Amino acid sequence: MQYITLPTKYGVISLNEENLKVGYLKTIGNPLKLGQLMGNKFKITLRNIKRENFLKIGDNLRNLHLGVPNYYDNQRFGSVFQNRIFIAKEYMMENYEDALKIILTKYKKSENKRIKDLKRYINENWGHWESILRYIKNNKIKNKMFVNIIKYLNNGDKDNNSPKGDYEERFKGAFKYVDNRLKKLFVLAYQSYLWNESIKSLLKSYIPKEDRVYVDYNCGSLLIYKNIDEDILHTLKNKTFPTITHDINLNNFEEDYNKIIKSILKKEGLKIGDFNKLKDFSNPSYSERIIISIPENISYGKFLKDELNRGKYKITMEFQLKKGSYATMIIKRIMMV
Repeated sequence: MQYITLPTKYGVISLNEENLKVGYLKTIGNPLKLGQLMGNKFKITLRNIKRENFLKIGDNLRNLHLGVPNYYDNQRFGSVFQNRIFIAKEYMMENYEDALKIILTKYKKSENKRIKDLKRYINENWGHWESILRYIKNNKIKNKMFVNIIKYLNNGDKDNNSPKGDYEERFKGAFKYVDNRLKKLFVLAYQSYLWNESIKSLLKSYIPKEDRVYVDYNCGSLLIYKNIDEDILHTLKNKTFPTITHDINLNNFEEDYNKIIKSILKKEGLKIGDFNKLKDFSNPSYSERIIISIPENISYGKFLKDELNRGKYKITMEFQLKKGSYATMIIKRIMMV
């Protein structure tokens, strides 16, 4: 259940769809703000469970008090396409054309068909901006971002003999027409990936190999522990790890943190100073995130027959998480079999 507020001028709004229900609770004097969120309560039914996995899943449920690494999960990476191509990283590496091409040509299955068709056409006719403009006009596409970017590229077109710097600068200029909210998401996605990689590296120094389990997600794999020493858990649950950005001060952190951050950036082919290039894109922000997420007020029922999956079983559970933690990571922890 999620609480939201709407201006009273819209009246009482109700909605009752198959997977979504919106109802009136009460009227309050001020709108809810993001900073007021303390945490989230979840009630989740896990389905399609095999009988032979009852014992393992039961053990995982009983061990939830050990928590799970507080990784960013797939929801954070909607802007990331195959092969872990990050738009913000391409921008930092001054590959402006590549970064813009991702935005204008890559698509998800869930996107609107007209936009998917447009992106396919742009991909097939990259560089032929007049042709793309005709396609936009003929198909009555009103998306301002696409229209403005293609117009800009068409008006500022240069010949193929232009120096690479000038050529890339043209594509860099087109980013002023990319929605600012999108650019913010691109930066957050890359910072989140770097944070995940840092935590995975950090955990390797605490968790022995026999207790490591790797689970897949959109941007690679995540290290989750099967068991963890109580002293190590006590140490880690009180620790945070910083997001990597231009104004991070490595002198404020322990040597192991410094080594991890430098190692991750070296692997990515970047330096701290490269994040300054994002200031004119979407200024990256600094924060510190808890390393371990521990659910509270955990309860669960019995394994029952799953009416949606013949021959399989389900189990319903409830728990609470502090804000910023992903319930899907808890599910990954439970379903390790």
